[in-house]
Amino acid sequence: MTLRTPASWMQGGSHPAENDRLTLRGIIGTEGVGAGANELKVTQSASPGMSVLVAAGWVWAFGTTSAAQGIYGSYNDADVTLAVTTAHASLPRIDRVCFTVRDAAYAGASTDCILQVIAGTPNASPTAPALPASSLSLATIAVAALASSIVNANITDLRVRAALSMAAGSNYKSALLLGGI
Repeated sequence: MTLRTPASWMQGGSHPAENDRLTLRGIIGTEGVGAGANELKVTQSASPGMSVLVAAGWVWAFGTTSAAQGIYGSYNDADVTLAVTTAHASLPRIDRVCFTVRDAAYAGASTDCILQVIAGTPNASPTAPALPASSLSLATIAVAALASSIVNANITDLRVRAALSMAAGSNYKSALLLGGI
């Protein structure tokens, strides 16, 4: 890779989105959710069934399909209900809830971001499914055999907080939590 020119946000320059995401990657040091306690928190549905709610909030996820992708930011402005697939008749499984960026400039046909539940494989000793490319894991869900509802006790919170980078050689020894822009 070569030096990206013009530098980000120079007057009169032409800047592809990739350059902006790479600049943000230098500012935002870790992917994760915003600073609020409930940002993108996964909980049971109001009337427990085979679905979960993902709360509103900020999310920052690294693009992992290409080293040049940088970091993507998005905001979920309301609770989103996600369906959990029907439980297996005799074996438990572990599902994964995640935020995923789909960027057709690097792979696939979609250019968007989604919240999704990825169903695990039923097994006597289940493990969570792999995290898709350019995704941030929010939670796992223990889905018992014959389960007819998901409650908070079945959900394991995996959210991490996004944090600002501190310049090398800086006197600062900690990172600031990101609550959004």
